[in-house]
This record gives sequence, C-alpha cells and structure tokens, in this order.
Amino acid sequence: MIGGGDFLGAHITSALAADVPVIELDADADAETLDDAIAGVEFVVFCAQTMSPARRLSVRRQPAPALKNVVDAARRARVRRIVHVSTADVYGPDHFARVKETSRVKPAHAYERNKLAEEEWLVAAAGDVEVVILRPARVFGEGEDWILPRLMKAAVQGRVWLPGGGKASQTFVAASDVGRACLAASDRGRPGHRYLVGGFDSNWREFLMSAARAAGFAAEIGSVPYDLAHLRALALESMTPPGASVWPGVYGLDVLGKAHFYDDSHSRRELTWSPSVGSFEQEMPAMTRWLNGLPEVAAALAEATSPPGR
Repeated sequence: MIGGGDFLGAHITSALAADVPVIELDADADAETLDDAIAGVEFVVFCAQTMSPARRLSVRRQPAPALKNVVDAARRARVRRIVHVSTADVYGPDHFARVKETSRVKPAHAYERNKLAEEEWLVAAAGDVEVVILRPARVFGEGEDWILPRLMKAAVQGRVWLPGGGKASQTFVAASDVGRACLAASDRGRPGHRYLVGGFDSNWREFLMSAARAAGFAAEIGSVPYDLAHLRALALESMTPPGASVWPGVYGLDVLGKAHFYDDSHSRRELTWSPSVGSFEQEMPAMTRWLNGLPEVAAALAEATSPPGR
C-alpha cells in the first residue's frame, strides 16, 4: 500500500488489513525500501496524493516521481498487479447527465488533467504488470483535509456562502468503501480497465449540515450565484502564486457548485462489490471526534461552554 500516510491511504489500509496482510509505505519511500517491501507481493495499491487539489497547479509533463518509482520497483519484483486510485474528476466538471465508465473524459482543470495523464502514463509504462484503475466519486471521511475543514471553519464562525446554496447533486463515497473497492479490484478487476466507484447521491449542503449537527452546532448556509462565485475564484487564483494554497480556486468552486453524478453499476457488477456506507449520518459517529477536534470548531465549542466571566 503506497500512500498510507495520506487521508485516503489510511482508510484504504484499514479496509485492506481486515482481509489481507498489508505492508504500508509513504509515497516518499526510497528505491531500496520499495524493493524490500514489494519483493514477494502479489499486488500494489497506489493511492498516494501526488498533488494537492488545495493548491494552484500547473499541467505536468512528467509523472510524479513517487508513481514512477513504484512502477519501476513493481516491474523489478514482477508484481502481478497495480491498483491505481485516481479520481472520477478526470471526466471533467461539465457533464449534464449521470457519468458512466463509457462517458467521454473532458478534464478542464490542471488537477483533472494531471490525474488523467497519470492514468495514461501508468498503463503505457507498466509493461508486464497488470494495471487496474479506480475512479472514486467525491471521497469523504475522517481526516479529509481539503474541503470539509474549511467549510466547518466558516460554519462555526458564521454563515457559509456556497454556490447555489450547495444544492448541486453529487455522488459521494466513504473513504473506507474505496478501500473495499481496492480489494475487489485487486482480485476481480480486468487488466487495463478503469472503474467508477460511487456510494450514494447527496449534496454539500446536506453534508455540511450533518457534520455540524454531529459537532453540536447548527450551520447557516447562504446561496451565492455560481457566476459571481466563479469571478471571485478566478480573481483569487490569478493572484495566487503557482503551488500556493488557494481557496476556493476555480477547481474547488466547480467541485462545490456543479453537479457530479456517477453511475458505477457496471463496476459493481464486474467487481461484485457494493458500498457499505449509504448516507452521511451513517458515517458521522466515526467522524464526530475528528470534527470536534478541528481547531476552529474546538475553540468555538470551548468558548460556548465556558462559564460566564472566564
């Protein structure tokens, strides 16, 4: 398992460890460590965060060194299969119907284009190593460090303004379910195939309200027109140096404000897999402690419960 130190990697490791022995490595493991760990391994799951969607990105011309190092080590060790965790965002933000595996990929943002380029490079470079690619929908869970903490910070400090009020339809999937899909793909995925991984349909408004309830406060959510929010995000991004954090950039705005609907019925049939988490409320008991520990949330709750005069 490559990327165990990241948010998604930790959840995938936990899900895999329930059924198979797992060796977990960070993405920056050196060649010697990779060779030692991969020797005798049947399949490798690569889910390392090779770029951060929270930053202003440029389109890459070369794959991330971590991915290249893993492929080289897998070929030397004659690993049977690499399961690569990509993203459904490679289809782009401008589909107006539910996306299927056969839908046209139309990446618009640098993050989406880079993730698609990673997939293409991996398929071409893997040689005799089988490659199965998973494209998860919007992943959520304890430890996510891009969107929900920022929304919770705004919510606990006042009203949150979301494009369209956060009501754009989305397909979400729990991070733990992505791990279960990785296990299914390692065993039953067809080499060279790319599978959508979904969970359930909802929206960011419902997610934020559920998270706020779990943390013990009520979120106030306002609506801003998408076009106005887009102009603000474009201006903010244009003033942000490459590689620096930007919130929300144009990509982040599209994640929040545009519909992202996915039909993963084909992958469920072919991988004989289905998600175990069917709602935000189902996952909130596992997320509550983390939500309450977010710095701004913890400070606001502490202030609300402090005796008068203290």
